[in-house]
Amino acid sequence: MPVNMETVDCICTNLRTAALAGTEFYDARLRPSGLKVTMFRLMRQIQRTPNATLTLLASRMGLDRSTLGRNVRVLERQGLVAVTTGEDERSKELFLTSEGICALEVALPLWEKAQADMSAVLGSETDDLIEILRGISKLSHPDSEKGANHDR
Repeated sequence: MPVNMETVDCICTNLRTAALAGTEFYDARLRPSGLKVTMFRLMRQIQRTPNATLTLLASRMGLDRSTLGRNVRVLERQGLVAVTTGEDERSKELFLTSEGICALEVALPLWEKAQADMSAVLGSETDDLIEILRGISKLSHPDSEKGANHDR
């Protein structure tokens, strides 16, 4: 017999279901830009981080380097991000290409509208929910900046 997920009290199940719904919500609103929210988030981090390396970005975003590297390769193949050798020849620095900058310029107002729409859905509890989610994020990365709001 199938389980009605709306009545399940499992916190993990509800977090995962909400995360999926949130991702679909943002992806739909960003669609005209050609970016998904995961791409937008990474590109915003690269844009805001001078001399961005995989290690630094992985730490800031709460991702492991291999996952981040796979995500960067997708953006690189699409011509949105370029990778160069850093000061230390073993490190790679990331930067947005002109195409990447243009894609973000198209995506940013769409993201801002999505933020406003999601805030309207969440209502007066938006700020409390963000703080709760930041607290949950810190459970797996207590010493990282993952919980900080780096996407704005």
